Amino acid sequence: MLVEIAKVLVTLAIFVKASVEDLRTREIDDKLWLLMIALAIPLNIIQYFQEPFNLIFAVVQFVFIFILANVMFYLLNFGGADCKALICLSVMFPIYPKIFEFTVKGFIFALSVLTDSVIVAPLIALYFFLRNALKGDFAKTMFVGYKVKVDEIPKFHNLLEWVENGRIVRSLRGIEFDESKVKELKKGGVKEVWVTPALPFIVFMTFGFVVAVTVGDLIFLILSRIT
Repeated sequence: MLVEIAKVLVTLAIFVKASVEDLRTREIDDKLWLLMIALAIPLNIIQYFQEPFNLIFAVVQFVFIFILANVMFYLLNFGGADCKALICLSVMFPIYPKIFEFTVKGFIFALSVLTDSVIVAPLIALYFFLRNALKGDFAKTMFVGYKVKVDEIPKFHNLLEWVENGRIVRSLRGIEFDESKVKELKKGGVKEVWVTPALPFIVFMTFGFVVAVTVGDLIFLILSRIT
């Protein structure tokens, strides 16, 4: 149990660090993933001698995740750092960690983190809605972004409104920040503009990791409630 808790805390710290780096610079130092693997090896050895686990399954799940990550990278345009994070998860957790009795375990922990991340991601819309509602900013874009001063658009944000054919339009799908579009907005008398952050997926993977460790695999949980 102590080894699994140590694994969870180490992984969470690395994922949080990676998320902060990605948000600030859109780059993650590969040393973080190398550190995670370097720590995973001795922790796995200790865990195996304390509570032996199925080595064949550990290898099979790693191979599966390794292949899946590469397919996602080369065919689905998945981020390189996200793929490395997924592979590192399969190394750190050869079996599903059981910290809480109520956790609903999936077959492969790294896969559970991935699916939980995808399921949790849309919850960002709830955050935007509450943030905008509290400020009294009501518009169709309130679920995907927020308003900022047109002269203070943060880095790595896309525009949700711009000038098109002489009129201001809004869209739920953002377009890349462009100085010329900002100038057109200023000419149109716009003082605040709707923007949406281009959030890296590693942020959602961090939340997915927390959910997978505590609640468990959300797909398995849903299926268990249906059947």
